[in-house]
Amino acid sequence: MSDELEIESAPPGIILETPFENVSESKNTQQALLEGEEFLRLLIENVREYAVFQLDPRGHIVSWNAGAQRLKGYRAEEVLGKYISLFYDPNEVAKAEYNLAKAARVGECKDEGWRVRKDGSRFWASVLITAVKDSSGNLRGFLKITRDTTDRRAREAILKEAKETLELRGEQRAAILAKVNLDLRQEIDVRQRAERELRKSLEQLRALAARLQLVREEERTLVAREMHDELGQACTAIKMDLAAIGRKATKRQTQIRVKVDSALELVDKMIFTVRRIASDLRPKTLDDLGLTAALEGQAQEFENRTGIRCTVVLPREQLALDSEHSTAIFRIFQESLTNVARHAQATRVNARLEIQENQLILVVQDNGRGFDEAQLGGRRSLGLVGMQERALLLNGEFKIEGVPGSGTKVTLRIPLPRLNLSRNESR
Repeated sequence: MSDELEIESAPPGIILETPFENVSESKNTQQALLEGEEFLRLLIENVREYAVFQLDPRGHIVSWNAGAQRLKGYRAEEVLGKYISLFYDPNEVAKAEYNLAKAARVGECKDEGWRVRKDGSRFWASVLITAVKDSSGNLRGFLKITRDTTDRRAREAILKEAKETLELRGEQRAAILAKVNLDLRQEIDVRQRAERELRKSLEQLRALAARLQLVREEERTLVAREMHDELGQACTAIKMDLAAIGRKATKRQTQIRVKVDSALELVDKMIFTVRRIASDLRPKTLDDLGLTAALEGQAQEFENRTGIRCTVVLPREQLALDSEHSTAIFRIFQESLTNVARHAQATRVNARLEIQENQLILVVQDNGRGFDEAQLGGRRSLGLVGMQERALLLNGEFKIEGVPGSGTKVTLRIPLPRLNLSRNESR
């Protein structure tokens, strides 16, 4: 009986698979593979941001996409069959050979350096060469991806120059401050002959210290704002550009995706660092929400950063403090927490801000290793001196107490500002 008769006699509802159907399915699979390969070829050929081209095992060019033509200036018929050293300076041919040998040996080679266009102009290139091997491990050729990073390199050079300039300015300011400090010491030595002149000199020193503190806070505020606005916006723009690149990368461009994800992670760290440094310089909470909110925020940030439990008890009534008082109290609290993190080896910090007998009192106490008060004079740091000076500028009192093995206690007492005094009296 023939095949045709067997098909016709098959039971109803059953479809018999024939050799013709197998051939049709195989043809469809082959057609899909051919269409996929054609799509990938067209995709690579039309990419314009990157030069993507293939090399044979000896380093001769066998394919050329639109990005390569745009970046290097050569048309396909001008470079096909040419050796890869065409794009290197004549004295760097050995580098081209080394990169191919490394890619063949380890699978890929990353490189940065100057490359030459058709018109002789140079550009700074970021290059990735990937070895293409068959299932048996035989080298079939190379895939090379090149990107023009001249602008990025120029930006890095600008940032480096700006950093060097800032360091130079810092050294110059330090020299100026050192000279001012020397002049003040000489002036104090001269005026020590008379008690009246000494009091006058001390008054001048207090005024200068207040001015320096004010200038320092203004500088901190300016730098913090510039970092938050300028660097923050720049990092955000870079992150958006990287995200756009990541969206354009195909699923097979795993190297590009990995690089984009790594760069995005780095930008996120940069944004976090910029925000942290800006906050350390001058927290916006202090200016926007006031002292109590700033103290709570600083305690929370300290706890998150160090893992040391930190609690703050604040007065229920609202404090109407001017910028001078708020800044001084906040800086003393901030410096106290910094000393705990550096020296105390504590697991807990308790702080409170309260009003007693027309005085504003700040107490910061830890459960760390403490210290011997008899040795305090010999190890007094600039941070402690700065806190004491801030207290004196507000006609206040600063005191630090410590017992070895029992922790340290910092106490600040300053007269309550008149605005708060009038409020308390009215109650």
